[in-house]
Amino acid sequence: MKHEPGMAYKSSTLHKVFAFLSILLLFCTLGMFLDDYIRPWKGWQIKALAVKEEKLKKDIEEKLGTIDKEKLAQVEAQIVEGTKIAAERETEINVIAGKLNEVKAKIHAKKLELSVYNGQVSELTFNWEMAVEKKKPGTDKMKAKLDKNRALYAKTNNEIKSLEGEAKVLRNEIEDKKKILIQGEKAKKRMIGQVELMKQALAKTNTTNPVWIIRNLPFLDFLDPTVKVEQVVLDNYVDDRYFQKVPKVDRCQTCHVFIDKPGYEDQEQPFKTHSNLALMVSRDSPHPKAQFGCTSCHGGEGHRINDFTSIAHTPQNQEQAKEWAAKYNWHEPHKIPQPMLPLQHTEASCYKCHSGVEVIPAADDYNKGKQLVTDYGCYACHVMPGMQEKKKAGPSLKRLAAKLDKNWVKNWIWDPFGFNPHSRMPSFFQQSNNSKPEFMKKNIAEVNAMGEFLFDKNDDSYRVEYRYAGGDTENGKELISSVGCIACHQVEGIESSIKVGSMKGPYLTGTGSKVDKNWLVQWLKKPNHYQADTIMPSFRLTDKEANDMAAYLMSLKNETFEAKRFTNLDKDLRDEILLEYFVAFDTIAAAKKKLERMSDYERTMELGKRSIGKYGCYSCHSIEGFKDDRAPIGPNLAKEGSKPVHQFGFGHEKDVPHTRHDWIEAHLGNPRRWDRGTDKPFKDLTRMPQFYLKDDEIQAMTTYVLGFVDEKIPERGMHKLSPEEKIAEKGFKAIAKYNCAGCHKIDGYGGDILAAYEDDNNEGPPWLVNEGHRIQADWLHHFLQNVHPLRPWLAVRMPSFHYDNNEEINEIVEYFRNKSGELAFDPPPIRVEWEPGERKAALALFEDYACATCHTTGFNNDEAAAPNLYFAKRRLRSSWIKKWLAGPAEILPYTVMPNFWEDGEAQNQDILGGDSDKQIEALTKYLMEIGYSEFHGKMNKSARNR
Repeated sequence: MKHEPGMAYKSSTLHKVFAFLSILLLFCTLGMFLDDYIRPWKGWQIKALAVKEEKLKKDIEEKLGTIDKEKLAQVEAQIVEGTKIAAERETEINVIAGKLNEVKAKIHAKKLELSVYNGQVSELTFNWEMAVEKKKPGTDKMKAKLDKNRALYAKTNNEIKSLEGEAKVLRNEIEDKKKILIQGEKAKKRMIGQVELMKQALAKTNTTNPVWIIRNLPFLDFLDPTVKVEQVVLDNYVDDRYFQKVPKVDRCQTCHVFIDKPGYEDQEQPFKTHSNLALMVSRDSPHPKAQFGCTSCHGGEGHRINDFTSIAHTPQNQEQAKEWAAKYNWHEPHKIPQPMLPLQHTEASCYKCHSGVEVIPAADDYNKGKQLVTDYGCYACHVMPGMQEKKKAGPSLKRLAAKLDKNWVKNWIWDPFGFNPHSRMPSFFQQSNNSKPEFMKKNIAEVNAMGEFLFDKNDDSYRVEYRYAGGDTENGKELISSVGCIACHQVEGIESSIKVGSMKGPYLTGTGSKVDKNWLVQWLKKPNHYQADTIMPSFRLTDKEANDMAAYLMSLKNETFEAKRFTNLDKDLRDEILLEYFVAFDTIAAAKKKLERMSDYERTMELGKRSIGKYGCYSCHSIEGFKDDRAPIGPNLAKEGSKPVHQFGFGHEKDVPHTRHDWIEAHLGNPRRWDRGTDKPFKDLTRMPQFYLKDDEIQAMTTYVLGFVDEKIPERGMHKLSPEEKIAEKGFKAIAKYNCAGCHKIDGYGGDILAAYEDDNNEGPPWLVNEGHRIQADWLHHFLQNVHPLRPWLAVRMPSFHYDNNEEINEIVEYFRNKSGELAFDPPPIRVEWEPGERKAALALFEDYACATCHTTGFNNDEAAAPNLYFAKRRLRSSWIKKWLAGPAEILPYTVMPNFWEDGEAQNQDILGGDSDKQIEALTKYLMEIGYSEFHGKMNKSARNR
């Protein structure tokens, strides 16, 4: 065909092009629908129906197995008989049903009539009230009309009630004639009603049902599909999408169908029930799915559910990565800034919402990691959120000459694990990147200079007050085992300390080859005399006890280490290292002149100070010449969990997967590994020391560090502490600082030392359960400053701590008070007011229940097996005493204190009429009367005249 005027192409050609493009568009559209129809997540949902079907069949079978077949047969026979009787009475039932329908019709008509009268009464009432208010004429007629309509309303309402009574009688007649049938149907429903419901649910899992197929066909599945995307929109959390904050969308439950449904715990993923429904996901948990979703804890891209990889799943290890690659074609999500956390590190997310607390409930791995970071002093070299206020991790080195030998110090710096395999002091030398002979020689020169510097800056004014006079080694060992040392220290030769496993204080081994014996006695007697800010408490030891304990500790020798003599300082290497420092900021000629002007002493001191600065010793230790506020030597870890993976230096390490958690774990395992395959000069070697951590420690610490993310949670999504909780949390930080939970189980937390006792908590420190209700706040404040025995039968002792200030004591007291929600003061009565005969009854109860058999102090000369009751008035709250007497085992499950009012019934029915409340009240008053009025004082006259 010729060109049409004004057309650039032939129409026939255009028709062919358009036809081709139309067909192509049709196929593309069909392909788009097909691609959407065969999305992998749909396959998981269909498989989930099969899983649900299998479970329902099993549940139905189990439920039917519990039903009494004989009884069911009787019920079904009753239904047959009832049906037969109902059929025989059908004519009578129909007549009654007809009457019932007539009555129902009348009720309906009357209710319509009643609604009309109700409207008229409302209108007339309004008009009459307005007329009265405005004093219009004719109000009497309006009132009469209103009263008439009210009467009609009341009459109609009474007629409705009468008709409803008739209807009830007729319904009862019908039910009476069908009584046997109705009873049988109700009995059957009770027996198999749950099975019927499960069968209805089972029918919905049938994927061969035509209705199910039609609802999920291509092009039709947009109407009302059963296989569909399930999502929650989390208003409390946001995602950053191209610099725009939008609510987080979670679609994880599209595949994890049963994540919040119990009963699927044994299924494989993704059909498994969440491992802790009481804490997560379930409707009644603190973190319900509708509010918290999945990715708020697990991370990843919860809105992307096309396939397994799109969500950014992260395997737990390389074995699982290989399994996923074969099974799901998984690969590392390199372009996802925050992929899912591996399962073992999920608790890292807790910190996002629960920041500012010392311990996060139920986050055991996270809490363990935080405790390890604290114990190893990682916060000393790195900035870490929430760790800013912690004291230096190591002891002060300002007076070390009184404690240690210079040769020992040099050997210790060089190889701490050679002396103490459990050392928390890390190893800087003889590592993979500095073990070349030339490097080791320079390291030896540095260590020599560091030792010389520390001893040169020693505070010579320190003098011990107590001196070692010899002691009983066996008794010393027993004292260390019993008084409470093992709540903080593990001690060589004392197995019970290994059971406790505390790391608050250093592992005590080789002490006799380490410290001066006079210093040790002084330290045991009065630790703050040597270091004013130490958290090592005093156990109020006698001179003999201190010497006995020192005798045992001094018997712990490491003779191999003791025999080592550290290599003398190589002055040429010293000068070579100094020259490297100087030329960094000056010319070689100027650096050499500067070195020439320095004396031999000055050169050694200069290298010592620079080496201490180079390795960051000042971060953990107070050292003369280094300010306490000097910046940490290590990098800031405040956002380590969000740090882009490409910013981690993987070096030449091909066996470390390129993920945050793998890098951190590898780094904690061997910080020097990144120098492998490089040719770094001595001054540029990686300096992070080796702690020789165990695998479980590395995993827990990695979890903790991964929690430091640059993710802004909206204020409404954060866990907010109440004013009382904030005060309590501040006090708990002081409790953690002094390791109170090392001895005491505080509201279910801690109590490490109890592991040393053979299932008998009565031998160890008492549990502190709701202690703020138990103890008077002012008494506790006084007690923490003036510790005295409360349970003299216990070998373990409450230590006397050297608090930094009075504020810390107040914080501890306020922790217990606010945790229990009690008033600050609950002063005991100045004078007890007795009811007639009540005091006599209290004395009789005290004798009848033989209270003085255990609480002997002040009553007889027998050995005490329970606290002094004369302290109760100033120490305990009267409301707690009543609660304790009513049920001691409910407060302390391990207590041997008997319950004289089991289930609220008094053992003695002859006193006060057997009224348990009156008996408990009388005994409480008696304790208030006999108790000391002051913290330390004489007994009242009433106590002596009891």
